Amino acid sequence: MSEFSPPYSTAHLNGDILVLTPLVTELRDSGLCYEMRDEMINATQGMPHKRVVIDMRNVDFVSSIGVLVFLNLRRAAPPQETKIVFCNLTENLKGMFQICKLISETDEPATPFEAVDTLESALAATS
Repeated sequence: MSEFSPPYSTAHLNGDILVLTPLVTELRDSGLCYEMRDEMINATQGMPHKRVVIDMRNVDFVSSIGVLVFLNLRRAAPPQETKIVFCNLTENLKGMFQICKLISETDEPATPFEAVDTLESALAATS
């Protein structure tokens, strides 16, 4: 069982950009991951937006079940062409996301997400 209790993430609009911020340091507990996935999907479906930014400033570790949170979010984000950008990834997470082909350092091949260093960069990258 997780030491955290809901909410596991926050969501707010910055203009027409939806900013999702996980509030946990580790995404490894399946119950927590499923709850956070549902929170994030509900936010993307309940708030009008054109782009999504996921601010990972609090997250140090993502397990395979944690990766599914973001893949399910990608699949559920309306419309399917919505750009989703990660920011504030630790070097370890950035490397793991690249190995899993979630993000890329280059534009080729296409990946389901983009990554930038800061929230400010993410907001600029999505406009």
